[in-house]
Amino acid sequence: MHELKDCYEYKIFVGCNDAQTHDEVVGGEELKVMIAQFFERNRIDFSIFNVTGGYLYEDGCFVTEDTLCVNFIGDSELDISRFAKSLSMYMNQELLMITRQPVRAQLM
Repeated sequence: MHELKDCYEYKIFVGCNDAQTHDEVVGGEELKVMIAQFFERNRIDFSIFNVTGGYLYEDGCFVTEDTLCVNFIGDSELDISRFAKSLSMYMNQELLMITRQPVRAQLM
């Protein structure tokens, strides 16, 4: 058993709708595969959850869309902002939301 350690929990919320069309262009399943491959290459444990989110676009249009929440815990040296920006460009998003909070984690 491992001891409790201080680390961070990160969440990246990625909407599946395109910024211009407000419709889903790249499917959530395809995005899940891309995210899984990224984390596997970097050897980082992660989880992906399907959620529904609402978003007000800069043009004033409000939509409800399928959203993926990527969750991982660690003190990883991963440049989370760079990864999120890459996802945003790939999905043609106006923005993504990243949260980070301190947690104490233990592997059992």
